[in-house]
Amino acid sequence: MRFIAGAVTLALMTSVQWVEAKPVIVGRSDWGAQPAHEELMRRQVPTAIIIHHTGERRRPHASLEKKLRNLQKFSMRAGYISETGRKKPVWGDVPYHFYVDHLGRIGEGRPVLFAGDTNTGYKTDGYIQVVVEGHFDREKPTLAQLSALGTLVIWLATTYGIVSENITGHDEHASTDCPGRNLKPHLDALRKSGTAITRH
Repeated sequence: MRFIAGAVTLALMTSVQWVEAKPVIVGRSDWGAQPAHEELMRRQVPTAIIIHHTGERRRPHASLEKKLRNLQKFSMRAGYISETGRKKPVWGDVPYHFYVDHLGRIGEGRPVLFAGDTNTGYKTDGYIQVVVEGHFDREKPTLAQLSALGTLVIWLATTYGIVSENITGHDEHASTDCPGRNLKPHLDALRKSGTAITRH
């Protein structure tokens, strides 16, 4: 266990040393995103980052691209406008801005200039939403996921001038177990390694 913890800390600190390096991100066109319904979304200026887990066990046999297509389809499923009875999408797009899969691959979700969506009771304006695949009350994040998360978060924080105390878990904003007890301690380590994160 000490070896694993040390490896995780090393991975996070290595990410910090390369704060200017943009991680490899699978773009929306690469995973086959459908056009977003921008009229259902609010514009934002990012000032903080929230970390989530998907709340479902990792699915190693499905590609990142397929997972994102399915998530977008689910998020934009047709609902009803009660006043008119006509159908419309529930959300305008994928609720998260970035998705980290079981292999540590990073996918681009909703454009960062639009606030995310949530089923829990907090205002999402100003937050970059990052979700890591897995149910981290029942399983543990892999080293690949932790390394990718560290690299992504440090890059986002540097790019948008987000200080380390503004990197939080979903449970710090709403009544939820997300991002799970097995991922939560790594967020603390990430914040502590954030001495290289500076406001521009």
